[in-house]
Amino acid sequence: MYYATRKGYINIILIILALIALLALVGWLGYNIGRNIGASNDPSSIVKIITDPTEVALIPISLAQNANLHRSTGLAKVGIAEGKVEIDVLLEEGVSLPQGAAMSAWLVDAGNLGGLGEKSVSELDQQYGTPFANVDFSQKVDDAPFALYLGRLTWDSALESMHLFYEVNDLITPYDAIMITLESDGNNANYDPRPGTPIMIGEIQ
Repeated sequence: MYYATRKGYINIILIILALIALLALVGWLGYNIGRNIGASNDPSSIVKIITDPTEVALIPISLAQNANLHRSTGLAKVGIAEGKVEIDVLLEEGVSLPQGAAMSAWLVDAGNLGGLGEKSVSELDQQYGTPFANVDFSQKVDDAPFALYLGRLTWDSALESMHLFYEVNDLITPYDAIMITLESDGNNANYDPRPGTPIMIGEIQ
């Protein structure tokens, strides 16, 4: 009888241990499922691609030499219908951005006085009044290129490049060029939102 009672206790202990192990397994599975669901909902975990890219070579211009960036190389991939732009700029080995400066990217549309590509200046969108409520000023603005800010390029250690991915999910057909600028104020605090010094540019074909 003692043996039977002892065996019964052992069986109860084994059942309790099995239940604890089962609860631990269920908890572990629940945690990982929740973590995977959370990761799938995190936009940063989604691989960003451009399905039909137009490649644009970014060429340094003379002003890049002022910051020792004239040997930089760059490539932009533009999804015109998707409204996406991906940019990589490779700096020459041993060269870095000037202290406190930031590298920014822009989509550019040519103005009446020229620039890369064809201008998209039009009066079709002015049915209800003159832009800037000033005819003379509006004409001067139309003469100049228009630059749409894409954002700041940041160092990507995996790609070993200054990298940016821009996504607006809208047509970007009016734009003729990609421009990279060096913002010597770092775009900090009360910075000028207009482009800084252009250092690279490429025409969108």
